[in-house]
Amino acid sequence: MATQTQGTMSSKNLGISAEFPWRLLSFSAIIFGFALFIYLGMVFGYEPYLNSQAGNLNQKISALNQSIDENQQKQIIGFYSQLVNIQDLLKTHKPISSIFDLIEKNTYQSVSYSNLRMSVADKEIRIDGSAPDYETLIKEVALWNKTPEINRVVLENIISQESPLIKNKVEVKFSARLILN
Repeated sequence: MATQTQGTMSSKNLGISAEFPWRLLSFSAIIFGFALFIYLGMVFGYEPYLNSQAGNLNQKISALNQSIDENQQKQIIGFYSQLVNIQDLLKTHKPISSIFDLIEKNTYQSVSYSNLRMSVADKEIRIDGSAPDYETLIKEVALWNKTPEINRVVLENIISQESPLIKNKVEVKFSARLILN
């Protein structure tokens, strides 16, 4: 009679030896031991070191605090406050060169400017310039009026001399968005 074998398989057929679980367990134990060593080193070595360094810094800060009298501390705090306020103000303002970009963008090639005075408080620019003829001068003023950053343009002191150029003064009132972000 032939013997039938049940569906049992030995570990040799699977390719897994009896030593594999022990190797995995010992590798895991080594990794755990290493992690435990690092943790204990941090808790009992590095943490006290950091605490002592923090204590030393606190002592130095208190010694420095005592070396500066209250009046100087108030002056330093006031100065620092001014610096922070100026920094915040500068973050919201465009550089002044944006005004020159605007002037360059809205000027005909035949028009030239010789003097520029600006008052940020009054939001006003006064420009002395010259144009080759009245038509170009009027076109220039119309171009300025069409610019959205400019509220008002006033043409002053038009002087036609013997030279072919027409001298003029222009007062330009600009909006706050020209200098603010």
